[in-house]
Amino acid sequence: MEAFARFAQWRVGAQVKVPSLPTSEAENSDLELLRQLGKGNGTSFQVLYERYQGPIYRFSLHMAGDTATANETTQEVFMSLICNSKAYDPAKGSVAGYLFGIALNLTRRHLRLRRLEVPLPEEGAEGEHILASDVSVLEELSSSELLDCLRKAILALPEAYRETVVLCDLEEMSYAGAAEVLGCSPGTVASRLHRGRALLKTKLKSQPCMK
Repeated sequence: MEAFARFAQWRVGAQVKVPSLPTSEAENSDLELLRQLGKGNGTSFQVLYERYQGPIYRFSLHMAGDTATANETTQEVFMSLICNSKAYDPAKGSVAGYLFGIALNLTRRHLRLRRLEVPLPEEGAEGEHILASDVSVLEELSSSELLDCLRKAILALPEAYRETVVLCDLEEMSYAGAAEVLGCSPGTVASRLHRGRALLKTKLKSQPCMK
């Protein structure tokens, strides 16, 4: 999925990236910041905001497809953090997973207010044969104007597959990290990602820009 990663990492609005710290170091840093926030340290909140505002905004944007939802979700995530910083339980996962989990639930709520949920297609339905193809559809995306084509294809994915593709391929989370956010097993993440990528390729092939 190298072509997907290269062209799917578009940035709209938020440009802040999570610092490239080792996982354990990042988790320890986040936990200490959250502890300090619980004691009323405003600087700790600012650091957490700068660290995660961009990724959370992008996640919601990729999931919902509109900046209004992304902005509202991001604001609500950090309002929740300010108002209830002690709700986080380190035994249940990382601070990053906790924040993305809040963002996921908020985005799901916004989407359900806009439309009925799309049911998951049966396993083995359309699109599986694409994985065996020698031609990678995504590698054909060689110009910036085709990113809109990719965005529409991602938004057309059923919700469970879209969540997994966005977390693993756009936000580059590990299976374990995505599983923490989604509340499922790493094996389920791997299965959904496999299926989601296949569906994405099928939907890209049906886009006018790929004709």
